[in-house]
Amino acid sequence: MMKRIILTYLTIMAALSATAQPKGYFCSTKGMSLRYERYSPDNSKHWWTNTLTINDVQKAGDGSLEITVSANIVPRNATPPVKGSVKTKSHLHADGTIEVNISEAAAIAAKKRFAAFNFTSRGGTSIMKASAQPGDKLEEIHAVVAWSGIKYTIDYTERSVVKKETITVPGGTFECIVIKERKLETAPLYRRERITYTWYALGYGMIKHDSYFPDGRQETSEQLYGIETP
Repeated sequence: MMKRIILTYLTIMAALSATAQPKGYFCSTKGMSLRYERYSPDNSKHWWTNTLTINDVQKAGDGSLEITVSANIVPRNATPPVKGSVKTKSHLHADGTIEVNISEAAAIAAKKRFAAFNFTSRGGTSIMKASAQPGDKLEEIHAVVAWSGIKYTIDYTERSVVKKETITVPGGTFECIVIKERKLETAPLYRRERITYTWYALGYGMIKHDSYFPDGRQETSEQLYGIETP
């Protein structure tokens, strides 16, 4: 009798393991939308509303997920930088490691805005493990988008997990890890450098994102304001 109970238990656990989805620092719930609002530090200026929607989730034989996500940024009292949403794909491994191709996403957004140009991209893969802990150093990211002999680069350096923190934002309360990065964007006659702190929660992804000028002055704060479930 006891042997039969143990076998039944093991069978159930095996079935659950086979159907369970990996959980990383990214949303993988099909149909879920996350709405973010970006403001100046004193809330005197509303920069934009950014809505991320999980359009599709496909599971591979190795247990990993291919996640199709669309981003729709609507600036306050301004023309959107891109008409409509930008749709990209991310890869969530079975162990919870999330891969996001930053250069590919930037090239897709640029193509939607300037359809006459042929944009190419290389590099720019962001990797974040579900097991990330304070003190961990993350790989640097070098992304390149090129067109008509012009090159636009995005570099993320000095990347590290600085702490764990439970925070409350308009969209709820979340247990997060906090990633610090130095972001540098360059192109002909253009240079933009910022220090950023980003809060990530398992199963959701970004919860809060603060940007600072190199001299320490805060520029913006973007927070999760709402979640719509399917």
